[in-house]
Amino acid sequence: MTYKFYCSLYIIVLILINNKLHSFVIFLKKYFNNSLLESNNFVSLRLRSGLDLSSIVTEVNTLLPQLANFIDQFNNVVTQSGINVITDATGNMSIDVPHNMPDIEAEKISKRIGIIDRLITSHGNNLNDLFQKGLSIENKLKANNPNYVSELKDQIAEFKKLNVSYKH
Repeated sequence: MTYKFYCSLYIIVLILINNKLHSFVIFLKKYFNNSLLESNNFVSLRLRSGLDLSSIVTEVNTLLPQLANFIDQFNNVVTQSGINVITDATGNMSIDVPHNMPDIEAEKISKRIGIIDRLITSHGNNLNDLFQKGLSIENKLKANNPNYVSELKDQIAEFKKLNVSYKH
């Protein structure tokens, strides 16, 4: 047997031990409702951060497509109805409808635009909060491992592109 074989075997054993420890810690956290583990700092910062970061990445992966869909809906309603969206200096939105649009249709479009705008704002705020928490965790991970590669980098870039595409 070669040195390379023993090194590979050692790495595999370490990975298996880490995965078993990870599963065991999750079981303990569920069993003891986190209180015992959190109070005794049983779980290392790295494992806790990894679990938290994983949850954040999962949540972001759920919210980003929804945000993209809401922005598409908003832009489609604006384009198809021929309205103009106006935002004042304080961020309040109003719409300017074509003069020949019936009042009932204008009110319906105004309500729809308002609902979609609130969904976009809500999702954007939630994503922003998740990114702040995730970046905080990633900064701690980078401090421990300078070679750490961000799991949020691509998602943040996508979020920025979505914000640019939102014409309000």
